[in-house]
Amino acid sequence: MKMRASSRFLPSLLVAAALLPFVYIAAPLLHMFTTLSPAEIEAELTNLEFIRSAAASVLAALLTTAVASVFGLPSAFLLSLRPFFGRRLLEALLLLPLLLPPVVGGIGQLFLYGPMTPVGAWFGAHGVPLTNSVLGVFLAQSYITSPYLILTAKAGFEDVPPELAEVTRTLGGGLWDVFWHISLPLARPAIFSGMLLTFARAIGEFGATMIIAYHPYTLPVEVWVQFTSGGLAAVVPIAALVTAFALVVGLVATSWQTRRR
Repeated sequence: MKMRASSRFLPSLLVAAALLPFVYIAAPLLHMFTTLSPAEIEAELTNLEFIRSAAASVLAALLTTAVASVFGLPSAFLLSLRPFFGRRLLEALLLLPLLLPPVVGGIGQLFLYGPMTPVGAWFGAHGVPLTNSVLGVFLAQSYITSPYLILTAKAGFEDVPPELAEVTRTLGGGLWDVFWHISLPLARPAIFSGMLLTFARAIGEFGATMIIAYHPYTLPVEVWVQFTSGGLAAVVPIAALVTAFALVVGLVATSWQTRRR
């Protein structure tokens, strides 16, 4: 009798524990949406400050995603190959931007790219400021978000059957042939998911961006400015729009991950 009772109770407890994280994530966001009216959303969409911050965020995020793809995909491919000396150190370095507070990453970049540093002063003298510019937003975003693409693509490359690479080498192909003709096409869904995650995370990057490029305002900085100047009520519409955008990107990314599997 006792065993029957536990066999009924424990599965229910397991399901409740499994659902709790999702409820915890969704509850505050759903409550935020219930406080909004369509008129507030429409007013925010036509707000010139919102449009400017969204344009700066999207432009920098597109640049971040493109550069992360060009340089990140070769990195992901090499990390997916057989173990080599120093691989663990490279993987640890890759995780560092994800483990550090983003503000710390921004401070480190400011010491390298700031206007009073040799690098920043040289670029500034040639009319290319590395701080308080869209380029500064890109530098902050790419530092924090590029590991997302590399890690996701690496998982996709590791799923490619190694026998295909062996056959390619047997037929006289080199490392480039394996990368371009075998691994890249077969890992395409994972790569696309990584690009989407990188883009979405770049849109939401705040800590490093606030340090490197407070101006022009990006969406997260605009949220902070609205909150500090107008309080909670002023920031809800823009926060809801950013949340809706992130949810759409997340749904697309997970659908591509499902397709890959």
